[in-house]
Amino acid sequence: MGSTTSGLTCAGRLAACLASTFVLLSLAFVGMASGEDDKLMVVCTNSALADFAANVFGEELGDAVEVEYIMPAAVCPSHFDTSPSDVVTIASADVVISLGWEPWVSDLLESSGNDDAYEIACLGLGEWNIPSGAELHISKIAEGLSEFKPDWSSTFTANALSYSAEIADAFEAARQMVASEGLNGTKVVTIEWYTLFLEELGFEVAKSYGAPEGLSTADILEISAACDDPEVAMVVDNLQSTVDFGMQLAADYGKIHVVLSNFPGAIPGKYAYLDNFEYNVDELVNGAVAFETMQSELSDLESEISSLEFQRVALASAVAALAILLVLSILIARRKKR
Repeated sequence: MGSTTSGLTCAGRLAACLASTFVLLSLAFVGMASGEDDKLMVVCTNSALADFAANVFGEELGDAVEVEYIMPAAVCPSHFDTSPSDVVTIASADVVISLGWEPWVSDLLESSGNDDAYEIACLGLGEWNIPSGAELHISKIAEGLSEFKPDWSSTFTANALSYSAEIADAFEAARQMVASEGLNGTKVVTIEWYTLFLEELGFEVAKSYGAPEGLSTADILEISAACDDPEVAMVVDNLQSTVDFGMQLAADYGKIHVVLSNFPGAIPGKYAYLDNFEYNVDELVNGAVAFETMQSELSDLESEISSLEFQRVALASAVAALAILLVLSILIARRKKR
């Protein structure tokens, strides 16, 4: 027992030593590379912030900056664990842009020894998947970058306004598409991260719920009751969260299961905010149309079944009438013989 414990301890020390060596060597490499590269390094905590930052710099300053992000786009923020490579990434950062509540940012900065990075925290700005929230995040980033690089302030401001307007225009076009498809007021049950997003697009949220792992029995009963409404068309889920609960709900109650992404880059080919937004809207519209088609097919099937039932009853009645006539004919024939 003692030798096994000792072996595990030695193995753990070796692993820690190798990880530390990797980080130190990587930091040394970063230090050498930074002397050769004068680009401004901006490190964001997630892909949405990285997209906002890249667009605030725009094409005018694109060659002067490199924007990276740490958290993989398909990962739930609350379940994310950092790695030695993340220490290396943040060690080279001139600017760090975060949501302001990620507990691991300060740990990474401390581990990397990067005491000079300028930090921009987008704390309490709401949801970035609606235009007003996106604009707040973009404006905050532009303001922070303007303080860090005053000479580029006018470019930051102009690009922020332009990108916010582009997002607002895309959202308005999506609203009009939802309306033109006759989907305004379509009822959905959704994970709570998308409540405002869905309502602003024109859908009606019949019920929203939090992270599935935190739901109580009472919560599940309320959600199930909402799904029992025949007018509810979809269960809307978040790719970065557990989707099994929503998938089961949709299957149990005959709804369409739609999975959206809260971060660009999680869906192949959808690496920009607007591309991810377009994907989410398409999924919602296709889901709502699929539900209407399914309902129409069910209605046609019910009509066909009803028609077949009517034909069966009519045929049975006709057979019964013929049987009665046959009996009467036989009785009349017998009387005549008498």
